[in-house]
Amino acid sequence: MFTLEESARIGESEPRWAAAARKESADSFLARALPSEREESWRYTMIDNFNINKFTSSRASVKSQSRFVMAMEDALKQKKELLDTFMKEKNPGLDKFDYLNSAFWTSGYFVHIPENTDASLIEITLQSGISRNFIIMEANSSAEILEHITGGSGLNSNFTEVHAPKDAKVTVHSLHDAADDVSEFSYKRAYIGRNSSVNWNVGQFGGSLNRIKVDNFFVGEGAHSRTVGVFSGAGKQHMDLSTNAFHSVPNTSSNIIVKGALKGSASEVYRGVIKIEKTAPGTSSYLSDHAIMLGENAVANSIPSLMIDNSEVQCSHSASAGQVDEEKMIYMMSRGLSREQAETMIVEGFYVPVINAIPSIAVREKMTDMIRKRMLS
Repeated sequence: MFTLEESARIGESEPRWAAAARKESADSFLARALPSEREESWRYTMIDNFNINKFTSSRASVKSQSRFVMAMEDALKQKKELLDTFMKEKNPGLDKFDYLNSAFWTSGYFVHIPENTDASLIEITLQSGISRNFIIMEANSSAEILEHITGGSGLNSNFTEVHAPKDAKVTVHSLHDAADDVSEFSYKRAYIGRNSSVNWNVGQFGGSLNRIKVDNFFVGEGAHSRTVGVFSGAGKQHMDLSTNAFHSVPNTSSNIIVKGALKGSASEVYRGVIKIEKTAPGTSSYLSDHAIMLGENAVANSIPSLMIDNSEVQCSHSASAGQVDEEKMIYMMSRGLSREQAETMIVEGFYVPVINAIPSIAVREKMTDMIRKRMLS
């Protein structure tokens, strides 16, 4: 059960400031009702009958060999000067499941890349559970990070937050491939400062219900982000992916590309928001989402939204959703391929532009394998 007592028990050995932040989140969690499909940010995702009280605050297992990775419970004691500031960041868009994570997380990772340091691929494996993760980039640093969320059962919540205040570059690959009986509610958030870039490559594959939200806040001139979302669903999976770009200062840029394929009775809703404030002239932002469906029972919904309060910007979007071209299928089958083989080849070709844009060969191969596994399931 998710109670104040349980939250206090989890945080009983934490520093006072961390325990206070945890309690504040627990109060917010308990004060909020479950989101409803009637809310725009939850449209097409029905959880009215979701029994959150049947779950417990399960511990996520974290594994990494990198010298830059520290367990969150150790970072709370050794990196107070960094975490005390960043854990107090407020976001009015948080919902009940975001507060659940902040109140009941039991493990996680902390990555700190010092000034003038380049870190090659950092690999982190997280067994499903409730994890809170921070990535802190100092000036003139760069890193490439792979977090792979896998396995588990029940409820999974993964909250990864990136801070890149000045002249930093980081790419985060986040592959979500939990077990089929998992309900997942995960959140990615980045604060991108002056001349920094934060790039996300998010793979959404596992779980029966899988909701991932990615928020990018542009807080310094010259800030940039590229967010790639790749989803692949089969059976009766339901996936919910949101990407949000909040531009509040001049001369920032964002590029959001989402692609996915669904088969069986799988469903997906994608929401993409680009918000440009009056204070953000010179913004350049693009949003693109495309889905293909294999079979008549798969459903894809797209809800793009451009909220622009400044005329001195460049902003556009494109979207499409449709069935696999049957004529193309027939042609490929006439060349000796089975229907399943033809479908797999078409789907893999559909993903090629976004997969090939990922810098790491290892990550490209992992993502391709996960897509293939879903399409053949």
